[in-house]
Amino acid sequence: MVVTASNGSPPLVLLSQTPWVGQGQPFDLKLRPVAPGVPPGQLGLSVAVYPCLTSVSGFDQSLSAGSPGTPVSSTPSPLPVSGLPTVTGGGVDLSMPVVVGEATASPTGGFTIGLTAQGDECGAYPSGVYPVRVLLVDLADHQTVAGITTFLVYAAAGDATQKLRVAVVLPVQTPLVPAAAPTPGQLLIRPTAAIAPPSAASVGALSGMVDALSASPGVAVTLEASPATMTALAASGHQSTVDELASLSADPSVHQFPATTYAPVDASGLVDAGLGTELHAQVVRGAQVLTTSLGRSTGGDASAGLGVWVSADPLDTATLAQLLDNGYTRVVLPSTSVTGAPTNGSAAETFALPSSHGAPVTALAADDDLTARFTGAPGNPVLAAHQLLGELAQIYYEKPNDTTARVVAAVAPDAWGASPSLVSALLGGLEGSPILEAVTVDGAFATVPTPAACRNTCRLLPSGGDPGLPVAAIRAQRQRVDGFTSAALGAPGRTVSSQLGDLVLSSESTALRPDQQSGLLDNTGVAVDAQLSQLAVAGDRTVTLTSQRGTLQVTLVSSAPYPVDTVLSLTSDKLLFADGTTEWSQNATLLPDHTNVVPVTVRARTSGEFRVDIVLHSPNGGLELSSGTVDVRSTATSVVGVVLSLGAVAVLVVWWLRTSRRRRALRLRDDADEPDGTAFR
Repeated sequence: MVVTASNGSPPLVLLSQTPWVGQGQPFDLKLRPVAPGVPPGQLGLSVAVYPCLTSVSGFDQSLSAGSPGTPVSSTPSPLPVSGLPTVTGGGVDLSMPVVVGEATASPTGGFTIGLTAQGDECGAYPSGVYPVRVLLVDLADHQTVAGITTFLVYAAAGDATQKLRVAVVLPVQTPLVPAAAPTPGQLLIRPTAAIAPPSAASVGALSGMVDALSASPGVAVTLEASPATMTALAASGHQSTVDELASLSADPSVHQFPATTYAPVDASGLVDAGLGTELHAQVVRGAQVLTTSLGRSTGGDASAGLGVWVSADPLDTATLAQLLDNGYTRVVLPSTSVTGAPTNGSAAETFALPSSHGAPVTALAADDDLTARFTGAPGNPVLAAHQLLGELAQIYYEKPNDTTARVVAAVAPDAWGASPSLVSALLGGLEGSPILEAVTVDGAFATVPTPAACRNTCRLLPSGGDPGLPVAAIRAQRQRVDGFTSAALGAPGRTVSSQLGDLVLSSESTALRPDQQSGLLDNTGVAVDAQLSQLAVAGDRTVTLTSQRGTLQVTLVSSAPYPVDTVLSLTSDKLLFADGTTEWSQNATLLPDHTNVVPVTVRARTSGEFRVDIVLHSPNGGLELSSGTVDVRSTATSVVGVVLSLGAVAVLVVWWLRTSRRRRALRLRDDADEPDGTAFR
């Protein structure tokens, strides 16, 4: 019988545990057992400790298999939960002494763990990693309610031990989703209203994680701080969290903040979708915002340019080339995205990754198993942390006391949500560990400075898969935003342009579903329209020209609080402009909160009434800012018309004179030829 607590959490939650034990130290578990429908007094805990593991693959099997084998030590019967000391948070404390060899006695109501050797399964016995299976049972019917698997790490390492260097990479981000139907008025005042404020729960989790980082100031961690999140935190009244992150960044040897994209994106997905320019914009804007938020440049001390690119997503050849163009000099990538990456046991080696730029780039493959541990125990974050610590210990025990320092990179996936409990437990397990030493990503590269040779040529695998981005909508809104950016002048204009550009970048986030990406792009379009609504061409009016040549006064109204650089275009079939054509364009800068009048010289080719189309374009031609029409009535007679009229009159006069002369001549001739009328009388 497996049940779920009413609050959605697992029935058996690990609240804390001892990260490692040595001679004479107890193994302490604090657990919260909650089984709806089963009275607390009817619950019990059963513990089984299994032989120490010999390999990382055996570690994986201990988590996936139902039972890791035959226990070396186990409770003869379940321990009643009601008989255990209680702790804050509704939990109980199960403290178990640990002895090497068979346990001879157990304290009343408790359990002593005896670590015995079984064959040669543990090369450093008694040091090693021992799976521990804890079951929550119903004492009435002896049915299992729930179970967890954690690990007891017995560490008896000497001072000469080369600790395993561990580079933990944590994303610092909170989900940013589109706002539900923001009004044009809201978007006019603040374009970032297109994005809903981060939820109280997500901000609380993020702030708690930052507090956990501050509580372990000596534990090195690499933090991929999302610039979009930093902006949202500052805008939503959580500047204190941003300030705390800025304080952590003061020592990059402990807390490294690599330059990253503005929003968390699938870099290869963008490039493969033909949106390489968007990846470039993400990198440029991300570095700018992060530098401003932290008050110092990002990147590592030992690197030039933007330093190291860290990603839990696959990386392909084309994307690597663009990242190098953008200024990155080294990469950390998933081990599954490259063939033949060299290793030192289960630890990583730096290696030279060929690139299309000629010189290879130094790379480090992150451990995919370690990445999976961050999300491997849903609802049980402390358990996930100790499973991760257990696997790190197992990697160490593959080659304990090695004279050569080894390194691994544990990169949390982008989908991982900030978890204060996991981070606190993980950092607590790394702090002071006799076998593990936390380093930054830069520290990991420094640990193995000389790239190892690949057995076969290391090459990137195709990233594969369609990222599902709304490519057409991204391109359309980017064109509109770029057009607006080319037009808006001054500090206020640049601020609005940046906010609009940030909306497009935010829509590309891998933290958003496809429908949310499209919704944010729709909001971006409304935000651009809201800015354009402040510009107008005074049209729908009639202008009368009383002479053939005149001046058309074009009225352009701007209520924007920033100057706007435009290209004014007029078109008419019946008007000629100053250059003798029917189309005319000129630059026009609209002053803020001002009615701007632009005089345009025109010449009427004929009298009558006709329309003039007026359009304001952005300087780069990518956006129509506003448009209108003006009706022009011409009452003047043109020179051509006068000449033609006079010519017609002259022709008529000549014709009349000729006709009159001809008729007079004919009449005189007729009079001369007529006989004398008296002959007939």
